[in-house]
Order: sequence, then structure tokens, then C-alpha cells
Amino acid sequence: MIAFLSLSFMLTSVHSSLAASIACPVMLYGGKLDRGSVSLNFMNRGKVPIRQLGLYCTSLQGYKARRFECHAEAGVFFPGTPYTLRFDDPDTTSSSIEVSVKNAVLDGYIWTSTQDQPCRALKVLKR
Repeated sequence: MIAFLSLSFMLTSVHSSLAASIACPVMLYGGKLDRGSVSLNFMNRGKVPIRQLGLYCTSLQGYKARRFECHAEAGVFFPGTPYTLRFDDPDTTSSSIEVSVKNAVLDGYIWTSTQDQPCRALKVLKR
């Protein structure tokens, strides 16, 4: 029993140390802010499907930038396939926002921007 627990702990530790070095699995590459909605283009750069994607938004108007969770999308996003998300504009007064990845749920692992390598943010302008 003790051998099983120690083996289980070792495997968990190895998995955790490997998972902690995961680069950003999402590439944000295009977006549009129009009539109260945001259209965002992204691609899964990883090797496993993403089951859920969480996004942060930051208003770029004014001197105080405030980051907040603006959208979460559940689905199956396969590697190498381009996708488009549409969601309500979280800040209708701003002429531009910055969108960044908060987290991504992969098979058996939750990638987060605070623990892993962060993703490049995307500035989305109102058209």
C-alpha cells in the first residue's frame, strides 16, 4: 500500500512538473469590435483538444486599465483548426479592448495564464 502511494505521488509530481512548463496552447490572431459584440479568431496550437477556454478583457480607454473575466466558451477545439468566438462587448464605452487567455481546459490539465507561460494578448479595435 505504501509503495502504491509513493508511486502515485511520484507520477503526480512528474506530471505536475511537465505540465507546469506548457507553453500557451492558444493563438489569438484576429478580432473585431462592432455594434456591441466582439468577434475573436483563435487557433489551438497544442497537441490535444481544448475543452473550455476562458478569456480576460481589458478596456484600453482612459488611464486606468481594468482587467476582468469577459467570456468563457465550452466546446471541443481541435489542434490546428481556426475558430471564431462571438460574445457581447464587455465595455460598450471603449473604442478598443485587449483580449487575453485566462485559462484553457485540456485533457486532464487546466492551463492558466498565472502558472504557465502566458499567451500573447490581442488588441481589438472598434470598427
